[in-house]
Amino acid sequence: MSLAEYPGFSSFSAELQALLLEAELGDHGRRAELLEQVADALGVLIGLDLLEFVFMPPGEEPVAGGTIDLVAPAAGEPAPIAWFSVDEAGHDEFRDAVTLFGDLTDVLNPPIVLDVDGGEDDGL
Repeated sequence: MSLAEYPGFSSFSAELQALLLEAELGDHGRRAELLEQVADALGVLIGLDLLEFVFMPPGEEPVAGGTIDLVAPAAGEPAPIAWFSVDEAGHDEFRDAVTLFGDLTDVLNPPIVLDVDGGEDDGL
């Protein structure tokens, strides 16, 4: 079952999008309050182990089919791809942003292919 098929996900997704849009384009005086609400909403995904962070080398863009083919950068050696678990989300007042906290869980070296459309896991 995909995440979109879970009961209540579409309303959750719509509410999160509305919060993000208002934080970006709305009343700047409410931004801190809105970012705290966004962090709380992300906390739901974190609690279900549905949120991870991946660091990829700069300059990689999705290609046709929603994949990224990660190969050695033009400068030489392959850049590793780092996966992080996300354990907590919070509002960072200094950065005026939602900050994700977690641990490094895996480092892989290219060439690998990532599915960026949320499809089946490619066994990574």
